[in-house]
Formats: sequence, structure tokens, C-alpha cells
Amino acid sequence: MKMKWIALALVFGCALSAGAVEVTVKDTDIRLQIYGYIRADLSYDAQSTVPGELGFYVLPEVDGEKSGKTHFTARETRFGLNLFGPDFDHWKTSGKIEMDFYGGGTDMAYTPRIRIGYIDLAHSSGFSFRAGQDWETFIEVIPRIVNFSYLADAGALGLRRPQARVTQEIKISDATKVVAKAALARTVGQDLDGGGFDDGANAEWPTAQFNLALHQKLWMEKTARLAVSGHYGQETIDAVDEDGKVVKTKVEDFDTWSIQGSLFLPLTKCLAVQGNLWAGENLDVYYGGIGQGVNMDLATGIAAKGGWAQVLWDPTEKLCFAAGYSMDDPDDEDLNAGMRSKNEVILVNGSYKLTKAVTMMAEYSHFKTGYLEGEDAESDRVQLAMRYMF
Repeated sequence: MKMKWIALALVFGCALSAGAVEVTVKDTDIRLQIYGYIRADLSYDAQSTVPGELGFYVLPEVDGEKSGKTHFTARETRFGLNLFGPDFDHWKTSGKIEMDFYGGGTDMAYTPRIRIGYIDLAHSSGFSFRAGQDWETFIEVIPRIVNFSYLADAGALGLRRPQARVTQEIKISDATKVVAKAALARTVGQDLDGGGFDDGANAEWPTAQFNLALHQKLWMEKTARLAVSGHYGQETIDAVDEDGKVVKTKVEDFDTWSIQGSLFLPLTKCLAVQGNLWAGENLDVYYGGIGQGVNMDLATGIAAKGGWAQVLWDPTEKLCFAAGYSMDDPDDEDLNAGMRSKNEVILVNGSYKLTKAVTMMAEYSHFKTGYLEGEDAESDRVQLAMRYMF
């Protein structure tokens, strides 16, 4: 076991010193490509946020006093491995494994976690099949943001999860194509009934996701994308006695669903806009509803709507800027007093490439979290980051 870790360390050591490493496995047609980056982040929040260093939403002040927090971390450091081949006839095979260090551990001894791990089979006709863990099929655009939260619980739905996905690309012309995706994905739920089981896994079927996107090349040789996407699934709860013992199975279902619209639109060579609008219900495990999915007191799923929008300005290859707004707005009728009723973020960030490998980043964001029948909580966040890519 020790020798395996030594070998792995030597491989990554080569990657860090020599840039991207690509290797062909002996006596096979399989190629391996190592990639990743080292990243250090320093952030300050004027008021306490959840979950700590990431900042999803703001906690209420205590006795009218703010409680600022400073965080310094290297958890976003990332390692990845792309695999290619062997190919056969009209099929190309590939795979990906990617990890970071947000798996737990202490503030100075991080635990690795898998971000992405999938197998992909692609046919020359434009059809492909992917199985494993990847980004949600319904995600079409991702915010450009320094905060690793990616606007979770603040207007941007979804993350990554295990799934089986089929994709069909339909070429309309040299400049236009339609990309249709459908997937069955793991339903990650809560233990709402206290019976000791994941209520998402307790459902009869996995969650269905879809994404239908139009890709159109524009005059500046960049591609605009317009997409409609969404998902539907269920969480199923059991009847549980006072001791937490299940006495009857599958007594009630709570639907989880979303419908979304996404846009990426280049305006000039240097300027673009992007964003996403959505509505849905029971979205806590998709980072919607400000982390609130089902109100058990009212026995109802919490409906919510939201979205985000950004202007992207890249005046040079080295210098990039983004400014945007996001919002997550649960339906007040589905909430109890004191629950989170609205979450808004205004942000601006910039990055500069010092070298081909090293990038400096900075971001300012203002968070405002509303609480039903309570006072709003606000926080200003400043984050600095440095990244070395290989």
C-alpha cells in the first residue's frame, strides 16, 4: 500500500514540475492525461454565514452585533485524470476522475472527495452514453465566481450526482446544432421521517433530468447557447413510531421538480451575458429554496423560484471581469415564522494571469438573507485567491 502512495506522489510530482502530463499505457491504446491546480483562498465575511468559509446565506445577528469571520484554506486544490481509448469502429471511449479536498477532515488536514467519475461512450452519429458521477444534466451554464459555493442556496441550482445519461447532438448546419440530453439520476434526499433511511433512495424510481439546448455560432466565432431543462423525482417517507422504528413503509411522497431556462450570449469578442431562471419545489438537495425542501409542520414541499445573471468582460487574454446578481425566493405560504424567506447576492470579481500557470483572483459580494416575520441579515464578503494550474 505504501508503494502505491509513493508511485502516486511521483506521478503528481511530475505533473507539478513539468506541466500537463499525457501518457500512453504500454501495449494498449489507452492514453492518460493528468490535470489540476493548487489553489489558496483567503476570505472575510462581515457577518457569520452558512456553511462557514463558503458562504451560502447569512445568519441573523446576535444582540444586534455582527460577528465577522476570516477563513484561509487550500481545500479547492484539485487533481484530475482524463482517460482516452481504446476506440473501435464508430465508437470513442473516454473517462474522467476528478477530486478536491472538500470531503471533510480538519482545517489543516483535508480529506479528499470525488467530484467527477464517469465512463463515456460516444458514437460518430452524435449519440453518446455516460454513466457515473457528473454535473447535473439540467445545468447548462455555470456562474463565473471566486467563492466555491457557485451561488448555492442563492439562485443557482444543482451540483453533481451519480447518473446514467444519453445525449444526442443534431447538426442543423455548420453554425447550428441541437443537443438533447436525458438522464436517470440518484435522488439524494433527507431523513424526514426519522426512520434512518434516505427518503430519496426510499422512492420507487430515480430522478429524471433533461436538457434541450440550441447552440448557435455567432459573428465573433463564439457560440451562443439557449436551453430549457429540468428534473422530476420524489422523496418517500415511512411511518415511524416514537422510538424511530419503521411501522409502515411508503406512506407519503413529496415531489421534487424544477423547470429552467438558461442563456449564454456573446455580444462582442470581449463581452458576454449569461444566466439562468428557474421555478420548482422541494429543492434543498439541489441547493434551491435556500436549503429548505419540505415543511413537515405543514406536510408540504416548499416551492421556490430564482435565478442568476452575469455580465462577463474579458478585455485581454490575461484580464477577466464578471458582475452579477442572484436570488432564491421560497414561497412564504410554505414557510413557518423564522424560516429563510429570500436570499440575494450582488457580486463583482476579476482575475489576472500572472503567467500561463498562475492566476490571481479577487471578489466582492453582498449577501442579504430574509427571515419570515424577522429581520434581514446582511454581510459583505471579500475573497482573494491564487491558483497554479497544471
